[in-house]
Amino acid sequence: MAASLTLYVDHISQPARALSLLCRAIKAPHHEHHIKLLKGEHLRKDFVAVNPFKKIPAVKHGNTLILESCAALRFIASKYDATGKWYPQDLEVRCKVDEYLDWQHLNTRAHGMGFFRNKILLPALKKSEPDMKVVNEHKKELGRIERDFKNYFLGSKPFIASDHITIADLLAACEFEQPIAGGYSMSQPIQDFIERVKSHIGPDYDELHSTMRDFAVKASR
Repeated sequence: MAASLTLYVDHISQPARALSLLCRAIKAPHHEHHIKLLKGEHLRKDFVAVNPFKKIPAVKHGNTLILESCAALRFIASKYDATGKWYPQDLEVRCKVDEYLDWQHLNTRAHGMGFFRNKILLPALKKSEPDMKVVNEHKKELGRIERDFKNYFLGSKPFIASDHITIADLLAACEFEQPIAGGYSMSQPIQDFIERVKSHIGPDYDELHSTMRDFAVKASR
């Protein structure tokens, strides 16, 4: 039987990793179609026919096309998570998940990927030295983000919304991994949070992060 979900992913992408990890964690039937960003495959006509925005990830489910990662995480968890915990049905708990997913675009994602892009990705592609002024601007913002995440989103809880991991935690961990691979040193509370996510996910977590980590190591040589 053909998989119900088709994921267009490259695991160098943090939201793509989150989607793949979610599908594995909740055993959602899916097929991964790998689009190699570093080779420009997201710009090819066959992929642009799927996603005219030329972005990764994208998700197809029958006639439904989802081009935003947070929307895809919500859809997949709502449809395939039998426990109802990954995207909680309780509205007050779900609100905390949604709050982080909305907040992270201009915070964790913007500056985590900004740090990685300017320190690792662009220098590797352009064969140039990183612009450390820009790198350090993202580094400064990451310090603020760590504090906000710890103080507001976590507080005394092990995860963002409750005692159980949700799609918000999965995405947060994947986003934090990007600057870590670029040499950014996370504070201990964030490292502990990532370890809790990793422990819940199991071996798939490191497996799906290996592409991005290996690229960062090679690019830094």
